[in-house]
Amino acid sequence: METETRNTDAKGRVTLPRSFANATVIVEQVSETELRIRKAVVVPEDELRFAEESAAPLSDRDRDRFLTLLDNPPAPNEALRRAAATHLKHHG
Repeated sequence: METETRNTDAKGRVTLPRSFANATVIVEQVSETELRIRKAVVVPEDELRFAEESAAPLSDRDRDRFLTLLDNPPAPNEALRRAAATHLKHHG
């Protein structure tokens, strides 16, 4: 990535590199002294899809494994026991 120094005008505007011409951008204020500008693709609201609409179905093997684990869950490991104890301590 190249670094360039550019000056803003009296209204705080700066000219972006030509590769940003006619692009939709996201301007994110990272800090008081830093902005991040990224090209963006805008999707109209009526074209948004729920994650469930694009999720691939499980294979027969994965489905069977999932159902088996629901019926016969494994014993909790140490990390799960610690997490549960911490949760109960704060919320119990």
